[in-house]
Amino acid sequence: MGQYRKLTLDERSELELRGCHAESWDNIVVAPDFSVEQLRNVRLEGEIRIGSRSYISYSTLRNYTIGNNCHIDSVLRMECRHSSLFGNGVMVSTVNENGGRSIPIYNELTSQIAYIMAMMRNRTALIEELQRKVMARSEEIRSSTGRIGDGATILGVKFIREVNISEGATIEGASHLENGTILRNATIGVDVRAKNFIIDNDSTVESGACIERCFVGEK
Repeated sequence: MGQYRKLTLDERSELELRGCHAESWDNIVVAPDFSVEQLRNVRLEGEIRIGSRSYISYSTLRNYTIGNNCHIDSVLRMECRHSSLFGNGVMVSTVNENGGRSIPIYNELTSQIAYIMAMMRNRTALIEELQRKVMARSEEIRSSTGRIGDGATILGVKFIREVNISEGATIEGASHLENGTILRNATIGVDVRAKNFIIDNDSTVESGACIERCFVGEK
């Protein structure tokens, strides 16, 4: 995402005239080609990074990195409140909802790995090693700052908390998203509520769906 720079004093003044406020302008950094026209009626809290040609309006953001060519409008609150794995490492029940075959989800989970971890419990050493690698990979993702990938669109959302959103994803009208990852080109629709989740590449979740402790597979 390239280098960032701090806002100039003139830019800070112009942004305030455009209805923008920040806890500390010193914690806001932007792409070298940033223009004040990219922001209108925005509240910025914590550490914020804004990429090239990304437009944000009528929203509150806290501790997020915004990629290039993003469009964010009318988001009541998008925040990263603490260190998070963004849904990675969450244990999800499989086969039997009463327990005993739970597996940890992570961004690169495949149906083959899920099958091995759920159905080959007699291979104790194998299962322990797979789970160890999943948790190690999850720890690599840990951050106190959320990330919005290039070209993402987020419109009319109430709450987004500790959610990483990848390149080309679209979220429109969702209600509450917490502790999750939305991968490349996924689509989240109106009134969706999701917690402790990963939504894979090119997947669609819509029509008021409620999901918790779920991995939504590719497409």
